[in-house]
Amino acid sequence: MVDTSERVTVRIPEELLEKLKRIQEERGSGTISDTIREGLEQYIEFHLPPTHIRKVVVELSRRDNNRLEEFVREGNSVSVDDAVRSAVREYIRSRIDQLPPASRLPRREGDTVAPAESPPP
Repeated sequence: MVDTSERVTVRIPEELLEKLKRIQEERGSGTISDTIREGLEQYIEFHLPPTHIRKVVVELSRRDNNRLEEFVREGNSVSVDDAVRSAVREYIRSRIDQLPPASRLPRREGDTVAPAESPPP
């Protein structure tokens, strides 16, 4: 596969450039261009995810985020994303286990849910 690229020129405010430089230093990116390219890839992935994936953005406190990153650094998960997915999966599983058996029927996206008190059709 041939790797081709196009040059794109954009003007950005000095404040944004300084933030990009901080990110470049913190992440150890080779150049500002590499940092911008990585940011664009993440932006595109967020706005055009594969059809089988639905993205959710979660804002965490600095303390929770630090604890999550430490959890990953200690080898308890392969990534922050994986740790969050696992936590959500386990939370949902534990909540479903608390529901009465009739409420546990699997549903597909788009299915309608009748109120619990409605008589059968």
